[in-house]
Amino acid sequence: MNKIIPEAVYLHYLNSLLDGDKKLCTQIVLNLIEQKVSIKAIYMELFQRSMYRIGQMWEREKCSVAGEHIATKITEALIELVSTSSLGDDDNGKLALITCVDKEYHELGARMVAGFLEAYGWRTIFIGSNTPQSDIIAIIREKKPDLVGISNSFYINVIRLTKLIQSIKEEFPDQEIIIGGQALAEGRADELSQFQNVHYITCLNGLEKFLTEYHPA
Repeated sequence: MNKIIPEAVYLHYLNSLLDGDKKLCTQIVLNLIEQKVSIKAIYMELFQRSMYRIGQMWEREKCSVAGEHIATKITEALIELVSTSSLGDDDNGKLALITCVDKEYHELGARMVAGFLEAYGWRTIFIGSNTPQSDIIAIIREKKPDLVGISNSFYINVIRLTKLIQSIKEEFPDQEIIIGGQALAEGRADELSQFQNVHYITCLNGLEKFLTEYHPA
């Protein structure tokens, strides 16, 4: 895939992120926004790529837990910055509720999905990590979203994920749901075949395709 963001910019950002330099990371992102670089490119080529790299470094003990946490917090703030900068008057009237399955503590991917949807004119309610199933159901009941997005990164939580989907479908059988996260990678997405209107989306390219096909502007 052809990169939109130059490699030198990515490496500058990655090194700044590893240094915990939020100010410099922010300036790099602001420069890209000023250059009209797309939200998808910034998310995928800067945020996602750098955090994958830092995750690999952590696994090889080349990055501390504290360093990974600092990078995550900086990235979360910059996701908010980018999504806010992309907000316009293109409200499509649709609402998405984005959450993580119970006992899931990684919410960075879910944050990116929420920001990406906002760039497409959606209104979003972002609940975040480790949300009890009963609370998710209650908010769906209250807000009646057009779309529910659920993030699940750990395969040990797949049972919780299927139970949550079952509970949603029992009360809201027509509810459209998207699932993201690594827990269903490597063929485990077959778990979802028993449900109607439940889509496993592996990346922002897939999310863009889903929005184009199922929810055209």
